Amino acid sequence: MLNVTVEKDEGSVPVMIMRLSGELDASNYEPLIVQTQALYAGGMRNLLLDLENLSFISSSGLVCLHNMALIMRGESLADAEEGWRAFHAITRDLEKASAPEAHFKLLKPQPLVQKVLDTSGFTKVMIVYDDEATAVSAFK
Repeated sequence: MLNVTVEKDEGSVPVMIMRLSGELDASNYEPLIVQTQALYAGGMRNLLLDLENLSFISSSGLVCLHNMALIMRGESLADAEEGWRAFHAITRDLEKASAPEAHFKLLKPQPLVQKVLDTSGFTKVMIVYDDEATAVSAFK
């Protein structure tokens, strides 16, 4: 089960903070992508994903994070229905990234989730913060 709450922080630029609790997997990742699309369509351009209470993330969850980053970049989504091709698209995207994500950042992942992010290469392009105020102020 995944619970999602969203709040807006009006720092130097508006930042939407999305807090996840529970597990992010194949059973629940799609509504999170739809919610991110709605935020972007509504004009939000900076998203901080709070993972402090996320206890598990699957490969579908990684596809979800990748799609959320693509949305915040204004790019087309990877098709999760393509299975391994979608996962390989993540690898290609991570390899070609020349700079960290500017509009999508991660906050306080638990050790198990951090290990998955490290192993998959996500932390090479997605900045992970331990402090919310620092993360919010990093958006320009």
